Amino acid sequence: MRTLYGLGYSGWTEKARWALDHHRVTYRYREHMPLIGEPVLRWRTARGVRPSVPLLLDEEGSITGSFHIAKRAEAVGQGEPLFPPDAEDLNVRWEETGERVLGVARAHVVVGLLQNRRAQEESLPAFVPSWLRGLMAPSARMGARFIARKHRARGDVDAAIQETVVPALEQLRAALAGRPYLHGRFTYADINAAAMLQFLRPVDDRYLPLGPGTREVWTHAPLAARYSDLLAWRDDLYAKHRKP
Repeated sequence: MRTLYGLGYSGWTEKARWALDHHRVTYRYREHMPLIGEPVLRWRTARGVRPSVPLLLDEEGSITGSFHIAKRAEAVGQGEPLFPPDAEDLNVRWEETGERVLGVARAHVVVGLLQNRRAQEESLPAFVPSWLRGLMAPSARMGARFIARKHRARGDVDAAIQETVVPALEQLRAALAGRPYLHGRFTYADINAAAMLQFLRPVDDRYLPLGPGTREVWTHAPLAARYSDLLAWRDDLYAKHRKP
């Protein structure tokens, strides 16, 4: 059976899962553990490809990256296309924009994780018993620093938010202009835009369960207040197109 490796809280993983579920592709999900899971990830990644999650394993081999996984889901699945020919440029444009925003979001979350002990406990592997999580919470900081080094996360997060995130959100607001979709109907561009907004305030636990500490580090209250209209659009999109 196909297997998807990812990080449950990651916008990239959510994009891949949404596309697979939209096309009703059957797969197993496996949570990747940063740092300690890296050797397995490297072993499963195709030669010459930078190992990262989400990673999909199927009969064609390994596929890395949410965009490529979504394209694969469309090729083998069923249902309405997320990549119609007349939305090709739109999908590529919002993929590029979403990548930049999620890169800043990752840096923001790393900073928050280093400071939030409850989030550190929640990020530990599921097999760690509850009575031991408090003692092992500091080890989660090692994983956070590893992610920052691996992906070269920016240190000047506040500046990156103003330079990258705010313009992207303004662009999204203008592109939607009160409409339900960026295209005439639901496409992968909408999934990308929705994933960007995870950085402002995570979607409801019905769709993406998160611990309270993790939810705290994934929330940017000032941006959430400033772009409440976009969050309302995101929540409506989930209600229409994402099964809990």
